[in-house]
Amino acid sequence: MTLLDTIKAIEAVAGEQPNIGTIARNDVFTLNTIPDIRYGVFAWTQGQHSADLDGDLRRYAFTLFYVDRLTESAGNREEVQSVGVETLVNILGQLADAGIYAEDGYTFTTFNQRFADECAGVFCSVTFDVAADAVCPMDYEGGLGDFNYDFNGDFYVRKTIKRI
Repeated sequence: MTLLDTIKAIEAVAGEQPNIGTIARNDVFTLNTIPDIRYGVFAWTQGQHSADLDGDLRRYAFTLFYVDRLTESAGNREEVQSVGVETLVNILGQLADAGIYAEDGYTFTTFNQRFADECAGVFCSVTFDVAADAVCPMDYEGGLGDFNYDFNGDFYVRKTIKRI
């Protein structure tokens, strides 16, 4: 699986989360330049990637973010951060189900940050171990979707995700 395949899979899984309205690609601080953001925001940045000498394994490092707007009183800070942890856990779990495994032991860090709006959120740094010659999970039957022979729940209306 290539780096691009991995990024596409991460974004596909994040875009399916019901509370994600915007995906910020490779720079969480682009939120400072977008006045009409649809919250919650999933963002990712790349870290340092590596590969085995024999070429069988790739390690792609990312920092994954969940960001949402605070209320005027900031009384929803812990709720935003809690939802953020659960959203990132869901994303990591769905990626693992699709064969994109995060190395064990990732941690979550909560934050408050002024972007275009006053926000709170959470981030985690992960390294995904993927086989260099693996088929992208989005390309085979059963990957990243609930497509099966009984067709139950296989068809849905896709929501619009803003990608920046």
